Amino acid sequence: MLPFVNSETQRRIAALMEVLGVYVAGGVVTNQLVRLLGISFRNPLENLTVDITGRELITASGHLFVLLLFQYAGYFFLIIPINWWYRRRGPADYGLTRAGRSWAMLLRSGLGTAALSEWMVLGVGLVNAIHPSETVPWRQAFFEMSWRRWEFWLFSSVMSWALIPVLEELFFRGYCQRRLAEDWGDGPAIIATACLFTFAHAQYQIPNVYNAGMILGLLLSAIGFGVVFAWTRSLIPAMLAHAVFDIPTTPRSQSLLVAALVVGALFSWRQAVAIIGQVFRNGSGVTHSILAVFSAGYAVAAARVRSLEYLAIGLLVFAVAFEALDRRQNGIPTARLP
Repeated sequence: MLPFVNSETQRRIAALMEVLGVYVAGGVVTNQLVRLLGISFRNPLENLTVDITGRELITASGHLFVLLLFQYAGYFFLIIPINWWYRRRGPADYGLTRAGRSWAMLLRSGLGTAALSEWMVLGVGLVNAIHPSETVPWRQAFFEMSWRRWEFWLFSSVMSWALIPVLEELFFRGYCQRRLAEDWGDGPAIIATACLFTFAHAQYQIPNVYNAGMILGLLLSAIGFGVVFAWTRSLIPAMLAHAVFDIPTTPRSQSLLVAALVVGALFSWRQAVAIIGQVFRNGSGVTHSILAVFSAGYAVAAARVRSLEYLAIGLLVFAVAFEALDRRQNGIPTARLP
């Protein structure tokens, strides 16, 4: 153990370093896997245009599908062996379980989460559909192209509402939040992961009112995803809620959806307050604030500073070293979460 910190503090440091290390080092692993296999990738979003043909959309869907699988494979190439070695964690620990709850309860939890946490991001999107603001070129092209062809819905399913909710929730809530919660508690883990998730969406970092609203909306949504995962211990509700706001909608249908979410929130808020109080019973306001600022800053830097890869690898190495010391003293630790 480190001579100047107690074992609990050291485990917290190790958990944070592991998560931040994996967040960037996973990309390094992906690049090495691609080079090893001799695969050449081009991000199809870079070539997305309003007049893209159906055939080109099919090709772009395939390329994006493979690109996303490799991206998240890079994360879990690191996550799975480290977590099995340190915590003996299996699929259920990542949220791939119903956690003893009924499908009906998980469905209600997902829809309730959507109602309570996604009205803002959908409302901001609705305002932008009526009065467009500057955004990244691929998003502009996506919303302006024709939606009346099945190729568009194939592409959107890969880019947003079908694949992305599964991959992002598995990584951010199933790994990042769960790993931090083991040593920091649910409340701090939810806030840190929500900030990491929100600012990982670099497409919203253009300074204007729309993007500021989207960042706030994403943050609220991410906290909602984190709360429902901490409460149910299943990723199913979070994946469902995540998919709801990723489905492309016209201004008219989006207006109806926002209205439905507001009505749903009115019926759900009392139970939500009780659940939030239960989930956030640990962790001080200072701890939440420090983790929030640190995680958000790290995510922004990761998108802009190439040399952060070296820092991430170092963080991961030190995290594993601290965890090895913990194992030597205490044996194989058991997660404190139910």
